[in-house]
Amino acid sequence: MDDLAQVYSDTERMNLFAPCLREMRDRSRLSQSRLAEAAGFDHSYVSRLESGSRMPTRDAVLKLAAAMNLDEHDRDSLLAAAGFMPGRIESLLAGEPVLSEALGFLQNRAVPAEVRDDVRNMIALLVRQAQRAAFTVGRNGSRDSVVAA
Repeated sequence: MDDLAQVYSDTERMNLFAPCLREMRDRSRLSQSRLAEAAGFDHSYVSRLESGSRMPTRDAVLKLAAAMNLDEHDRDSLLAAAGFMPGRIESLLAGEPVLSEALGFLQNRAVPAEVRDDVRNMIALLVRQAQRAAFTVGRNGSRDSVVAA
């Protein structure tokens, strides 16, 4: 599967990608205009990405990551936030031993397929619920919304 569209809706993807891009651009100390220029895009495109009114293609995410000189981990985080499979899934799990263990379980062919499917569905539900809760908290002003990173 090349993208995560089956797990996340377009709205959920925009709620993840826009703040993730903004944070990474800020860390790279680039203005929207400079990032757009370095990636070969119009300034308005980057603005629409950060406002959540537009979703990028995989190629656009890779160009943005290159323009910000992101390391592999951050590039993969940006890809995942946009709903695309990262280049190396392991880079997203480096600091998460529980997730690494879950991935190993899901890849274990000795576990019946229906059990693995149930676990996948439960994980997807947990992630969606956590994102909704974080987004709601962020909109209420008590805390910024959480970004997949």
